[in-house]
Amino acid sequence: MNVYCKILTLVKSVFVAFVVGAVAGFLAATGNAAEPASHGSAPLSASAWVQR
Repeated sequence: MNVYCKILTLVKSVFVAFVVGAVAGFLAATGNAAEPASHGSAPLSASAWVQR
């Protein structure tokens, strides 16, 4: 059971890191709204959909 708890904690950490990265990417892309053709616009769409 201890191994299961460690794996569960690892999965939660990875998920939290992903969400934080998505939010950071969303905020960074929102700050660069003057350049909609920027390279980061495609990942922004994916991050926005993940948050919904």
